[in-house]
Amino acid sequence: MNVEEFKDALVEYYQGELMGEAVMEQMIKNYNEPERHAKLAVLLQLETETKARLRPAMIELGMRLDEEDAPRAEARQIAEGFKSLSWEQAMGAMCEQLPPVVAHYRDIADKAPRAYRDLAESMFLHEKSLLDFAEMEVQGEIEHSIDVVSEQLHFKLPAYGG
Repeated sequence: MNVEEFKDALVEYYQGELMGEAVMEQMIKNYNEPERHAKLAVLLQLETETKARLRPAMIELGMRLDEEDAPRAEARQIAEGFKSLSWEQAMGAMCEQLPPVVAHYRDIADKAPRAYRDLAESMFLHEKSLLDFAEMEVQGEIEHSIDVVSEQLHFKLPAYGG
């Protein structure tokens, strides 16, 4: 993968984080139980921090930081679909939707230009942690399911009060 191809991956990453933010923002509205709300706050924080972490590479490569409306609109539709799902069903849906993304991001990380390999690897780990979280939730391992996500945060969230 050359730098120009990696720029396409950066756009994909960035738009994906926009979508992730919008989905998590909507899901926070859907699930009011304090423990679930707190977990979603951590997921939202990861999406926001990851989006910000992409910006230096994008600027370095002369890319724009436009936040397109289409990914957010699509994300709101996805999140709307989650509205009618129980928490367990929503986590199951994440378990179904994330594996192709994780595999795709693994492929990008394996082929990324050397200068951007660490960033690409971090994006793979980011998506993998979301999948790991959802799988643990589905398996009932809820006590520490969010740990794999929260350990990636630079700005840790305090205990959530509601």
